[in-house]
Amino acid sequence: MQIQSASQAVNPMNTSEVNRPKGPPPPPREGSVPLGLESAVSTLSSEEQSAVTDMLTSLSKDQQTTLKSQLDSLRDKGSSMSQEELGGAFKDILTSLSAEQSDTSSLNQVDVFA
Repeated sequence: MQIQSASQAVNPMNTSEVNRPKGPPPPPREGSVPLGLESAVSTLSSEEQSAVTDMLTSLSKDQQTTLKSQLDSLRDKGSSMSQEELGGAFKDILTSLSAEQSDTSSLNQVDVFA
């Protein structure tokens, strides 16, 4: 019995690892729902989903940072919450951030009647 061995070159570029992006996932597009919350937001009514999108597009950089930290703190509780509860909590966070923005912008208005 004779064993023949075929020489096979190993091509490291021929793996599925190459197609995977390196590093953390990219941030969501401006005005889009953060990754992982799409199904939770889809439980909201269409009017609420539109409001969420509008609020997301109007957030400043500081508010986006605050949103991220609040979502990170929500992650711990999120495993015990339903998709409906998560969607409502996300909408509530956005609503409070948007309310802060409108309060801040009203401070910058000048009273022309004074």
